Amino acid sequence: MDAVNGSGQQGRPETGDTVTFTYAGVVNPDLILSGWDGSATAVTVRFDDNTNDDVLTVRNPSDGSLLTGLGQIQLNGDYCGGTTLFTGSQMTLSGSTVTIVLGTASGTPTRDPSAKDMAWTTLQGSATESGHPDSNF
Repeated sequence: MDAVNGSGQQGRPETGDTVTFTYAGVVNPDLILSGWDGSATAVTVRFDDNTNDDVLTVRNPSDGSLLTGLGQIQLNGDYCGGTTLFTGSQMTLSGSTVTIVLGTASGTPTRDPSAKDMAWTTLQGSATESGHPDSNF
């Protein structure tokens, strides 16, 4: 998994930033979101405050339920003060990669420009971000 800054301020989650989940093999989109075919679909990205280790989850916009196939990401940083939702975020699938582009924020995203590695946890296990630690978003 990786989080990349769009055109906004480095280190702050904002509209246009991306979060990428890369699996070991081809992903069945229906296991991520029931009825999904992998084409662009709206989701809600939720940031929950946990002091200096905030958590990112992806939610079904129709009922707010967690997309368990994507699990959660421990951000190892302070990116919100409370709960911040990015509604209208767009999720797409290409082979083994699920990409989410953040939509419109509600709440208070904060800036944490320090270099860090995120930790991704699913029902199948967990993984740490690969490569050099970087400022996420």
